[in-house]
Amino acid sequence: MSAILNLFRVKMGVVIARVCLLLMLAVYSSYGGCNFPEGWTGGWFQSGTPGLIYINSTNMQGKGECAETDANDKFMVYDRNEDCYRCLVIHEKHKYVLQYKETYCGQRDSLSTMCESITGDAALYSMFRKDPRPIPEPCPFHPAPFTFTYSRGSGDCANPPSRAESCTDDSRLLLRYMACPDVPGTESNIEELICLATWKEGSTRYLVGLISQVQRRNSISTDEDMYRCFVYKGQHADKSVTYNIAQSGDATCNGLTSPVDGSRTMKLTNVDDEHNRCHFPSWVVEHHKWFSLDHTHQYHFTTKNATLKIMNEDGSFDEKRLVCHSILEHKDNKLVKLVAHLTKGCESGHVCVRLARRGGGVLELQLGAALHDAPHHACADQLYTPHVTLITTSLYPVRCPMLGRYTVIDSLADRRRRRQQLTIDESSGEEVAEKPVECVMGQYDSASIGCGASQDTIEFQSACTSTVYTCYGSWREGAVGLVVAGPARPTSRPHALCFIYSTYVRNESGVPVSFLALSAVGGSCARGVLPGVAGDKAYNLTINGTCEQSSKYNSLAARLCPALALLGAAALLAR
Repeated sequence: MSAILNLFRVKMGVVIARVCLLLMLAVYSSYGGCNFPEGWTGGWFQSGTPGLIYINSTNMQGKGECAETDANDKFMVYDRNEDCYRCLVIHEKHKYVLQYKETYCGQRDSLSTMCESITGDAALYSMFRKDPRPIPEPCPFHPAPFTFTYSRGSGDCANPPSRAESCTDDSRLLLRYMACPDVPGTESNIEELICLATWKEGSTRYLVGLISQVQRRNSISTDEDMYRCFVYKGQHADKSVTYNIAQSGDATCNGLTSPVDGSRTMKLTNVDDEHNRCHFPSWVVEHHKWFSLDHTHQYHFTTKNATLKIMNEDGSFDEKRLVCHSILEHKDNKLVKLVAHLTKGCESGHVCVRLARRGGGVLELQLGAALHDAPHHACADQLYTPHVTLITTSLYPVRCPMLGRYTVIDSLADRRRRRQQLTIDESSGEEVAEKPVECVMGQYDSASIGCGASQDTIEFQSACTSTVYTCYGSWREGAVGLVVAGPARPTSRPHALCFIYSTYVRNESGVPVSFLALSAVGGSCARGVLPGVAGDKAYNLTINGTCEQSSKYNSLAARLCPALALLGAAALLAR
């Protein structure tokens, strides 16, 4: 009897489990039979709602689980907490912007019947993507800069005019508001607009962006303070562009239907700053891409040869943008001095620019240190900023200066090595040198400059190694000469060094001897480097004669007729 009872209990358990499963499936089918679009997954900000609203494939936090959809924009959701249903009509305006209307939560009916109860004047809610973090898009207002007037409902603030300036990132715009003494409610302020999303409804264009206070960077700003919606319309004339813009007063798009009616309205007019009439010279833009000697920065000429972008080569963001404003001086296709409008981040102003041609693929650039509002102030003072040496990937070899054969008598590497090799004698307490290494890489004995068939190479030699550079550009500044040279076998991203040299005469045992002091620096041809003493590499050399003469012959000539050797050396170094 107990066995029969146990069997009965097992069978009843199975039946109950099946019934429960069927009931669960029935309940699930009543409210879980659809999915939200995959692109909506994530966290969304909605004005007036604490925290974020998270959406996954089947659930919208605070609204319910997807029960039915018309595969368009209507969704029936089931609210477990209230055990009721509502219709959501959701429109994706942009991948970062959702807008919806909804019914009250009540008994389930057909999807169409429930959604028909939403009236045209029902509240419209806007949700802006917050997580994952949205990527800004270019602002639709161009070409900046603009002057603009604005109104908060108490009259237009037009004098003095406010100004909108572009940033190096096209998704940002800097708005410099001026205070108008005769218009109440106006004040001087600087705001930065980050453009997140744009879309169009009929002839009306919308923008959602983030507003931040530039002058109050340390203040705590909430999403309610920063998200704003805009309606705008552009009008293009022959030489000008005008934008009418209306801005919402809160973090919604409610009530915005016209570009001339909003919590704040603006009228932007582009400024003709002569940029369209100024271009960098043809010998500068012969190559559109230039690089620093060590390839850490790229210099890219764009936009009809009027714009120069400076950016880090490794991709990190440190961009500057210069737009040619006016050319002040242009000499022999080798030197140009001009005024440019510089933008870095959202900071901008006019700077003085000087460009010099040093070879077919070598330029030197100087940028003024200060930004000026007025263009005519930019080059009022002499430029004392560092020189930036630029090369292209298409370098042209040129004849090296200071042709001849040399003996290396001293180098910076030698001096450092000797200091490292000094030890303390334990018995005497004095510094003594360790036993020297017979052949050390980078420790050179001799050099030949311009001694190849094309006279465009610098070669350093020792018993165990040699290093060859190709000359790409050279020039002199007073008693100092400068040469840009790179490895004889350049890669797809050629690097180069700047050799800085000078000559001097010193008495050796009563005999005057001519020396060549030579330093190599990376990055740029920095002024103020003392040849033969400072730099990444430094050498002091004596001349042995011309490339055609052997070192042995010149050494003998120097001993037999030092005066003649001195004259010959001086003549060679002066070439």
